[in-house]
Amino acid sequence: MAVRICPHCKTEISAPETAARSNDMECPKCGTRLEVAPGSRTISTLCGLAAGAIAWHLSSGSTSDLGAVLPTLYAFLAFGIVSPLVLMLTANLRNAPAAPVPEPAHAPGPAGQGAGGQGSGGHGGGHH
Repeated sequence: MAVRICPHCKTEISAPETAARSNDMECPKCGTRLEVAPGSRTISTLCGLAAGAIAWHLSSGSTSDLGAVLPTLYAFLAFGIVSPLVLMLTANLRNAPAAPVPEPAHAPGPAGQGAGGQGSGGHGGGHH
């Protein structure tokens, strides 16, 4: 069941690490940025939605005081439990895109001018 393998160095990544950091994990051996493939995310989401629909259907006939709220609660809990469990079992890793490089903020223009280069008189350039 070793589907959580780094595509570069073939190191197996733990299931909890895969589920917890599915967008920005690094291989512990080679340091490559990895993410869970979209197909694995889709499978886990669909399984979670199916579990939520089943839980809602089974609990929707309740006649208690909380009969209107419990189906939604049970569906929410079923989705929240089943989806990460399926992701831990089926996660296929791929290379993550390069991290965006932060750009410095734009330097202010000459004194008395707003960022757009128009004379705003020090009022931030907004319309009143």
